[in-house]
Amino acid sequence: MSEVTNLADRIKKQLPAELVSFMERAGKLATSKRERLYLVGGLVRDLLLNKTNLDLDLVVEGDAITLARKLAGGRMAKITVHQHFGTAKLKFPKWSVDIATARRESYARPGALPTVKSGSLANDLFRRDFTVNTMAIELNPGSYGNLIDLYRGRNDLKHKLIRILHEKSFTDDATRIWRGLRYEQRLGFQLAGNTLRLLKQALPMLKTVSGDRIRYELECVLKEQYPEMVFGRAEELGVLATL
Repeated sequence: MSEVTNLADRIKKQLPAELVSFMERAGKLATSKRERLYLVGGLVRDLLLNKTNLDLDLVVEGDAITLARKLAGGRMAKITVHQHFGTAKLKFPKWSVDIATARRESYARPGALPTVKSGSLANDLFRRDFTVNTMAIELNPGSYGNLIDLYRGRNDLKHKLIRILHEKSFTDDATRIWRGLRYEQRLGFQLAGNTLRLLKQALPMLKTVSGDRIRYELECVLKEQYPEMVFGRAEELGVLATL
């Protein structure tokens, strides 16, 4: 039996009605502007795992800030805009949504914050940390609910693997080492063989990352349900020693 590739029914079943209504309205608005809109990231992953996640991340092949302003218009939403990155956050009384223009990234040096340019959905997904976070769902009418899986994220979900997208991933941004350990322990997955090898090789690259960014990653660990499991794994792999 083939896997379901349209998740509209699952979206309706697992998410609050107000979020579903918002996504449908956003998709219609994007279509009226001749833009393509997608639900991306952790929420897509957790939909497939039947886990609760209300962090709405949208990517538009178009102008995210203009779209966000139209979606906020006349509603109880506070909007925060980051013009340089082409992103906006809408904060409603009970939930929030991040909207970003599809983009590509490059790194001037290891550990540096990325240089951002507009790009396609494929570019945007490829810049992400692990394959399980690269899946997207179309929100435009006519294709609403269609799953886009360019980097075999669903296959890695099935086999419970955390896998980077390219060999320079940990070198470009060594904070992904800590994120990989968090996802591995939170989901009960394992680092894929080559990913584990590259992670160990990249441990010295943690010294290229600012103290503020490392502190943020540690704070994220402490918000996990079982932070001691993440720290235990970090000790086992030599990550703690770099602190």
